[in-house]
Amino acid sequence: MTSDLHIVSYDLPDAELTKPSAEAARCCVFVPARTMVVIGKGSDPALELRQENIAADGVPVLRRGTGGCAVVLTPQMLAVSFAVQHTPQLRSSEYFRLFNALIIGALEKNGVRHLEHAGTSDIALNGCKIAGTAIYRNRELVFYHAIINLAGRAEVMERYLKHPPRVPAYRAGRSHRDFVMSLSEAGFTVQLPRFGQDIEQEFRSAVTSLLPEASEELPA
Repeated sequence: MTSDLHIVSYDLPDAELTKPSAEAARCCVFVPARTMVVIGKGSDPALELRQENIAADGVPVLRRGTGGCAVVLTPQMLAVSFAVQHTPQLRSSEYFRLFNALIIGALEKNGVRHLEHAGTSDIALNGCKIAGTAIYRNRELVFYHAIINLAGRAEVMERYLKHPPRVPAYRAGRSHRDFVMSLSEAGFTVQLPRFGQDIEQEFRSAVTSLLPEASEELPA
């Protein structure tokens, strides 16, 4: 049923961060406006999506430029994106750990505890995934984005996504329902205005050491 899906290019607010800019470091935080499915650059919809449910519900499908498998975005989630331009670049694994640590630090400032980097690029809470991340890079740019599950329901993921073809070892065969957790389910509430300020502060601090010449370009 691939032909029944109209897949469009990724055009969410952080797409601007993938374009050339005079700014050496940029940060974007936003809440998805509606429920949607976003597939990775190399995703095969037939392998990853429950296409009949997506088509029946009229859910838009976007293809992003970063790797990884398909994800569901809803207004109960929060997107955080960073873009840096510098040389020499680090390995992707180092960027995942660096930027995940920034998000963990900002969430901890908002009272969230027991977070850890898990697998290749996830953020987990008590062994369950609460944030997935992906990276796009070229010679000039490293673009990272994360989707943090504030209060999204795993049932929505079960409806639109098949079991992914590639999974981290710590998933241990679990379904979306058993593997994915929201911060709300864990008893945490994140205040978005404050979190946005905290993540920008964490990003500024990291950029100061990673890319000193870019630190003055970030919002105060």
